[in-house]
Amino acid sequence: MNIGIDIGGSHIGVGIVGSSGKIINKKEVDITEKDKKNIEKMIINTIINFIKSILKEQDINVKEIGYIGIASPGTIENNCIYNVVNLGLDKLDISKSLKKEFDLEIKIKNDAKCAGIAESMYGSTKSAQDNIYLCLGTGIGGAAFLNNKLVEPKYRSGMEFGHMIIEKDGRDCKCGSKGCFETYCSMKVLKREIIETLELNENETSANIVNEIRKHINDLRIKPLIEEYIEYLAIGISNLINIFEPEIVCIGGSFVFIGDLIIPRLKKEINDKGLLFNSRKEIEIVLASLGNDAGIIGAASLL
Repeated sequence: MNIGIDIGGSHIGVGIVGSSGKIINKKEVDITEKDKKNIEKMIINTIINFIKSILKEQDINVKEIGYIGIASPGTIENNCIYNVVNLGLDKLDISKSLKKEFDLEIKIKNDAKCAGIAESMYGSTKSAQDNIYLCLGTGIGGAAFLNNKLVEPKYRSGMEFGHMIIEKDGRDCKCGSKGCFETYCSMKVLKREIIETLELNENETSANIVNEIRKHINDLRIKPLIEEYIEYLAIGISNLINIFEPEIVCIGGSFVFIGDLIIPRLKKEINDKGLLFNSRKEIEIVLASLGNDAGIIGAASLL
């Protein structure tokens, strides 16, 4: 058994995961704007309290745990987390606190890579040696697998798909650049545009926003937003296909809740616009099957 921790742009999840990739027990909490005022302390305290609570509930001694794995946005160097732009953190040194509290080995990897690992081992891309995992949530992250191996550069973690520039002098991104993929195709951006267009409450829950998107998908007010979203998503995904030539592109994050409506249109857009260098009769784009659990499972499945 290992402990998997998923630090997201808008939530924290902690779980104990068995050897087969099944979550035995987990706890989750949303990150509020108020939390972000002292976000480092909130993250560390929440994780420590969740781990203690889960161990107690399952009557598991900490010595029975193999290691603590952490899936986090940003760049991982020397077991420390840097550049978590969606949480406003330049640095998050969480290893020391957890090591001191539980005396377990701490492993940290980018959150999208952890989710991609989980999908490759237990989920939608298990059958593919070459695949791309793309997480569309608060931001955009990703992972690439070639010959069943995660692509990992020697210099930093790479695969920052969300910061691929798809529009010259485009929208401002929190990373400091302009026109990044995630400023057009993250679910956070789409949800914000839906809230403004339908004049919804700014504090509307994600579930309700998703319901509004599904209900108004062909509404004349919403249709242009969805069409533009698909246009930019097609550009980003086509770039990745042209670079990596994957067998399957798997999309996770909160996109999975509207993906069945978007993917058929997305495939058509890619084909109709001739965006692929090597054209395909069928573009294999699938939804992640592990949902929001992928980060926890992947973090607990690191080699």
